[in-house]
Amino acid sequence: MPRRRPELGRILAALDGMERVATHAQLCELGMTKATAMRRIGPDGPWQRLLPGVVLAHRGTPTRRERLLGALAYAGPDAVVSGADALLVLGVRELEPPGDVLILIKAELQKSSFDYVRIERTQRLPVSTTRRAIRYAPPARALMDLCRHQPAVANVRALVATVVQQGHCGVDDLATELAEAPRQRSAGARQALAEVADGVRSIAEARARDALSRSGLPAPRWNARLVDADGVTFLTPDAWWPDHGAAIEIDSRKWHLSPEAWARTQRRQRLLTAHGVMVMAFAPNEIIEDPKGFVREVRALLRAAAGR
Repeated sequence: MPRRRPELGRILAALDGMERVATHAQLCELGMTKATAMRRIGPDGPWQRLLPGVVLAHRGTPTRRERLLGALAYAGPDAVVSGADALLVLGVRELEPPGDVLILIKAELQKSSFDYVRIERTQRLPVSTTRRAIRYAPPARALMDLCRHQPAVANVRALVATVVQQGHCGVDDLATELAEAPRQRSAGARQALAEVADGVRSIAEARARDALSRSGLPAPRWNARLVDADGVTFLTPDAWWPDHGAAIEIDSRKWHLSPEAWARTQRRQRLLTAHGVMVMAFAPNEIIEDPKGFVREVRALLRAAAGR
């Protein structure tokens, strides 16, 4: 029987429109027999098996996008990409490159994780956002799903601080997501959310709070709004002791994100001094690497402020 080259050409053109990722069922709908498909993904064929039932129509290394498309094809029509991939496509910066692809599916479906695809069944499949034919979870859900797979609270703090600081979701969004999320593997996310809700916006501030809470010193107000005699807010220091008229600022180009923000930090400290506030500045590594020394200096600051 002669080969049907025109028919194969039509199928290959259709696959190009599908970005060369297709399920066996889709190939069948296009008119390709199972035997032909198996021959093309065989050892000497031009294609490869990406996942069970999913074909990639070339032999090269799959791109991240091809892996995402393949994961959704494998998981089914309602599946949603969550975790790091969703955060990256929504514009979150400074994330570690993702490894596995996290896919959410309905709880009643019986699909298992395979190779690079990590399947999670959920009773709360989120309303997704579609970007270039890929369905992504919203930022708060993607963040919580990613946090639940982080082994260290410090990593969770960094993720929460990054996403909130960059304005991709707010504390209320995270609180709503956590209230409905399973408690399993969510302790770190709950702790980080409590820190953010309390006004702590970075890892360095969180470490400072930890050190001060164990020090026996009076508890400061974090990111309190300071007002002048006319009731106008003039500054919000990182930590403020109203009974002492003292404050601390945690300075870092990394956490303030830009040279312009760094310059604003310097102006903040001058403004505090002009209003009679005793202010002491710390770099994040001073707090992280020497918490005892940090507490010792804050104690000296409060002692000096009380003696004025």
